[in-house]
Amino acid sequence: MTGGRTQHPASSYPRPPDPRRASTALALGLRVGLIVVLLAGVLQLQAEADYHVSSGSVAFQIRPAWPGGRLIMPLGPAGELSLRTHRTPVDVVMKYQLPEETVALTGGDGLAGQVPRIEGGARAAFSRYLAGRVPWLVVVGLAAGLLAVGRWTRRRLILGGAAGIAAALVLGATAALGTYATLDRSPSVEYRGLASRVPAVLPLVRALSTGGDQSDRLSRLQDYLDGFESVAAQLTVEPRRPERADVTRLLLASDFHDNVFGARVAARLTAGGGDPIDGVLLAGDITDRGTAEEAQLFVRVFGRPAAPVVVVGGNHEDAPAMAVFERAGYVVLDGETVPVSGVTVLGASDPVSRSARVESDIPALAAAGAALARRWAAAAPRPQVVLVHDLRQADDTVALAREDERRLVVAYGNDHVGSVRRQGSVVLVDAGTAGASGYEAIGASSPASTQEPPAHGRDVYTFQLIDFSRDATPKLAAVTTLSYGRDGRTVVSYVPFGE
Repeated sequence: MTGGRTQHPASSYPRPPDPRRASTALALGLRVGLIVVLLAGVLQLQAEADYHVSSGSVAFQIRPAWPGGRLIMPLGPAGELSLRTHRTPVDVVMKYQLPEETVALTGGDGLAGQVPRIEGGARAAFSRYLAGRVPWLVVVGLAAGLLAVGRWTRRRLILGGAAGIAAALVLGATAALGTYATLDRSPSVEYRGLASRVPAVLPLVRALSTGGDQSDRLSRLQDYLDGFESVAAQLTVEPRRPERADVTRLLLASDFHDNVFGARVAARLTAGGGDPIDGVLLAGDITDRGTAEEAQLFVRVFGRPAAPVVVVGGNHEDAPAMAVFERAGYVVLDGETVPVSGVTVLGASDPVSRSARVESDIPALAAAGAALARRWAAAAPRPQVVLVHDLRQADDTVALAREDERRLVVAYGNDHVGSVRRQGSVVLVDAGTAGASGYEAIGASSPASTQEPPAHGRDVYTFQLIDFSRDATPKLAAVTTLSYGRDGRTVVSYVPFGE
């Protein structure tokens, strides 16, 4: 102590706050806030938005996907319907709600609650949805631009924010233009879901792939939106498709080659989810070696449905297998006709179907084809369907029907390639393979082709649904090809036939 004064060490005095440390903490907090804003903006870009339309309400969502390029409409328990419409890595999802569900969502106050009212339909709603993404795109660009700035100054912040917004808008415009530029005028249609609901969807698929201005890609996309809205209205409100009671539906299947899964699928399609098929046409090669044991296995799995089952033998059948089918109550045809719910079917088995021979006998096919043509020409009235295993057996009949301009459906198998072709007054319906080429194809590689369905897809099961009008003289109304892939995907092709 000196002169009565007490000296304190310098360290005991409080230090003033360090401005550099406060500035660093503030900058860090601002950057964290910008990251939060950026993430929130990205989430909002992908968030669903609901809009009211005449059939209820529709929710849109754009989500990243690889490879993407699909326009998707979930159908709830019935499955999912989608179009592969473009080539950019995004999917567009359209979800419809029933009118009563929309009322519940808005709390019962009409439709003026949480769902904004949109006059028009899916087109107007989608335009409003896209417009609503632009502000969030600006937010994302602004946040990203500010985060990219190193040392913050007023000039750098302005330039960074402007650059970020510009980059985001350019990126969004590029994605939109890329989507429109790559729009497919004839997109593949995919249906995933319960096979029993397929008939409800099929009459509507045609509306999604026809009509509209084919030269205007933007109008084409709007046509797809309208088509999906039509599908939703008809599936969720009131079915407007032709009544099932107005058509006779036949299931055509061929070339199981001992594939038990294919037999099970055929059985489910025959049952029809409570709306059973009116008749089944089996175009041969149900077995692979023609033994009784193979045929008995098929009968056990496929069963003995109430609908008539009409069979022609293929080159992979033999007498023991054919005898099992006859004892099971199946109608085995070899030059005879049989009525199936008003549709007359003329069938003929392959010439080697009751022998151990597997290779096709070309001269015998030609002779059998001439005999089949004579039977068809002599029948009164003419059968509406000719059922064979090998199309070559029906060549003479096809030529005769075309010459006389007689309507005729030729149902066949053998080549494992499902198709529907029209030749004048004749429609050729190839069943493809209901057994994915049979057990011999297990482990075989899939084709390189990406066509839908694959040209020679060893991992694809195909079936045909053939619809005839219930008139005094039945007429072909439509043919539906169902292709079930090993990856679980169902591809549906619907071909209507008018007058």
